[in-house]
Amino acid sequence: GVTMPIASLATQFEVPQIAFGATNAKLSAKTEYPFFLRTIPPDSIQAAGQWRFIAQFQVGSVTYLYGEESYGEGLFQSVSTLAAQKGESYRLEAASIT
Repeated sequence: GVTMPIASLATQFEVPQIAFGATNAKLSAKTEYPFFLRTIPPDSIQAAGQWRFIAQFQVGSVTYLYGEESYGEGLFQSVSTLAAQKGESYRLEAASIT
């Protein structure tokens, strides 16, 4: 996507940037992107909700299908990290589609 490069330019020129669809958790780093704001939660918050659902309802297996782009990859990576922290990576599978 173009959001991160534009966020870098916004920082350089001290111009606020508001994104309605950028969820990459890296954009939450206020030291790196102090002028970046979003209207949608970052991947980390969406992933926490998805993992809570999987764990709460004891879903045995979940397959993520996502496009080869930062949103899909980032969201799956965030959920995968949460599953690994709980020692439950076996519940998740993924396939990227082009």
